[in-house]
Amino acid sequence: MKQLIVYYDGYCVFCNFWVRKLCQWDRKEGIRFAALDSPSAVQMVKVTGFDISTVDSLICWNQKSAPETASAAVFMICRKLGGIFRLVTLFEVLPYTILNWIYKVIASNRYQWFGKLGTCPLPETEYRHKFL
Repeated sequence: MKQLIVYYDGYCVFCNFWVRKLCQWDRKEGIRFAALDSPSAVQMVKVTGFDISTVDSLICWNQKSAPETASAAVFMICRKLGGIFRLVTLFEVLPYTILNWIYKVIASNRYQWFGKLGTCPLPETEYRHKFL
């Protein structure tokens, strides 16, 4: 089974918070993580032809189909986690224009609201195996 790869902004405090939470919640070991500027992201671009320059916060790739961004990526993560997290996918009934607008408001203000790190932090020892 191929794992879902979550590419995230390694310098974003908000993104790093959620990556740590996802590491805790991913009990089935189905998710791996890499920063958007990592060699893994470069490899994904080579394989998929995805234009990573248009994204600055989150990309999810299931290694089978095209990478997803914005709210579609969030729903992909929730489906992969399963259980109670699948309830979040109920919001998919809303138009993606609205969902992506909400996502973009948060993404474009994340540094102002939560801050930016000088370097991408190393993962906690117990979760290092989840990082590419």
